[in-house]
Amino acid sequence: ERLVKNRWLSFAEITSRHVKNWKTWTGVLMGSGVEVNVQGFVNNMEEYMKAADCLVTKAGPGTIAEASICGLPCMLFAYLPGQEEGNVPFVEDSGFGKYSSNPQVIADTVCSWLESPETMEAMKDAALAAARPSATLDIAKDLAEIAFSTRREQYSEEKVLVSV
Repeated sequence: ERLVKNRWLSFAEITSRHVKNWKTWTGVLMGSGVEVNVQGFVNNMEEYMKAADCLVTKAGPGTIAEASICGLPCMLFAYLPGQEEGNVPFVEDSGFGKYSSNPQVIADTVCSWLESPETMEAMKDAALAAARPSATLDIAKDLAEIAFSTRREQYSEEKVLVSV
């Protein structure tokens, strides 16, 4: 209500291609006076993230990685136990987000962020500091080194066996 009262926002709700009837949510989520843009699966998530002031999301690793690269504060509301659980302390300890599953706490937290330009700037800086934009390439390079060193070892062993 604080955000609606101050007319600070528009919402972009990005759902999954598996969510049925997502188009019916447009205009229903917030009532009148707030722009709501509901999308199913999109191929341009980075454009939405670059336009956003903050992100409310579950603790998926890909989403958190993209958000940190964009300098986007994250309000986490859910995680998959085991698989995504460790992402919550990563975001909180890095200083670019919080976790709560309580809708009122989520709303209050996001409002407090948006009301404080200093907080938003500090969280943006923290997100960028936590970002690892070359992580995928680094992993691919490491895997290639492992794969090629294993092949070289196999080739060397075959060569020795042939020369005996």
